[in-house]
Amino acid sequence: MVSLSLVGALSLGWFFMLMLASVRLWIPQRILTLQSLLLGGALLLLVLAKVFGTDVHLPALLTTTTLNPITATIGGFLLAGAVEAAGGFAAAGAILVRLSKGFFGLSGTVILLVNSPTIFAMPCGRIWAAALMPAALIFGVDLARRHANPVLLPVIVFGLIANAAASCGPSPLGGIGMMGEGLGGFLQGSFIKPQQLAIMGITMVTMVAVGLWQKIGIRPETLKKTVIHQRKLPSTAYYVFFFYVVCLIAVFMLKPSIPIQTILLGMTVVIVFLGKVSLHDLIAGIILHPITAMIAGFIMAGALVVTGAFDTLVFILRYLALHTPLGFLGVSILLVYLPIIFPMPCGRVMVAALLPGVVMFGKEVAEITNHPEAFSGLLIAFILSCAASCSSSPLGGIGGIAEGNLGIKPGIAGKPLQLGILVGVPVASLIATSLGFSFQMSWADELFVFAGFGLVFGAAANLILGQSFYRPGGLLSGLLSAVLMWIM
Repeated sequence: MVSLSLVGALSLGWFFMLMLASVRLWIPQRILTLQSLLLGGALLLLVLAKVFGTDVHLPALLTTTTLNPITATIGGFLLAGAVEAAGGFAAAGAILVRLSKGFFGLSGTVILLVNSPTIFAMPCGRIWAAALMPAALIFGVDLARRHANPVLLPVIVFGLIANAAASCGPSPLGGIGMMGEGLGGFLQGSFIKPQQLAIMGITMVTMVAVGLWQKIGIRPETLKKTVIHQRKLPSTAYYVFFFYVVCLIAVFMLKPSIPIQTILLGMTVVIVFLGKVSLHDLIAGIILHPITAMIAGFIMAGALVVTGAFDTLVFILRYLALHTPLGFLGVSILLVYLPIIFPMPCGRVMVAALLPGVVMFGKEVAEITNHPEAFSGLLIAFILSCAASCSSSPLGGIGGIAEGNLGIKPGIAGKPLQLGILVGVPVASLIATSLGFSFQMSWADELFVFAGFGLVFGAAANLILGQSFYRPGGLLSGLLSAVLMWIM
């Protein structure tokens, strides 16, 4: 039974004060980066523990650090750097542009475009967001001109951003979900499918919110001036992309008993030779921010552990659940949405820092309510909420990529992106707890559910993009997107 302690309460309050100061921009990033803030905050917690008589040492900060997600993330970025340098991601965009001139049509290809980050999930959504942004602009400008509706451009761009931001959750290449699976004691890959379906929901809600509610306006003269040039790619770029896709499908279907880090390194070596990638280009593809954010989050979590902050957190959550109208459901919802309340530029910060406490509370909820599946549902929802929250972060979140390319006011897209997360995250939890996804369902049942989600997504996307809901190209694209997610 956990209890409330003064040092634990002070530590927990200190952590949330740091998060609030960051989100509200009271501490500008140009003066003190989030990683530096977390490291400094962790050291101050150690000092606090010493003041209250707790005997702790610097190595205690590493008590919650797990190497597997860190090394898998580094391996994923090495692979991404090789594919990017060889033109593989640009080739994906070029293939989509060609598809738009065929049966799928423009609206159908847009559906494939916005779902691509989750189909081919990388350890950070920024990889696909940056790589596919030129294609998103091409399709958005074309549709906006055809329908004389400038809103269609941000609809497509922010659909891509929402999908890309959340895609690091189910990524098997060092994604955030691996951290929850490991600490929660679940098999690797158990959290992938519920997150994939929920991300389709997040993407669609965001597109609808941008198109019908927020209506992010693009000046008509912007469309007239916008001309996007596609650079000519060498044939090796397409070879690299197809090699990347085939290898990922083989890994997911065959599930070889080889560490994912080894597989990623092997794929990277082949792509380096196939695409004639230089060492400089390979290293340049590594995005340091998610890695350093995760390590800083782990260190902060270690400080919270040694000061008893997680025991205090669970005590407070259990008290609220038992003695307020919130109950366990309301408190769980509040915990799941913490990453949206304090959106960080990388979801790994909140996952690494708070995951031990979420696991402790999730196990208590499962035990007290006598619903074992509540633990997995809470954990999956929290993981996805963290992954998706970076889209709306004012601290350099992925949404800034869209705002910069569209030339709109920074922060304007936060609300529709947050609405998408609010609606989509419970879907992952319900799928995991009610349908038993990745735990009890047969492959045929899984495929049936994915196909249903895909058809609904295709019909809804057809409507929001100005087409008839039954347009075959859109329906088939939604179905194909869902089936590819199921395969991957």
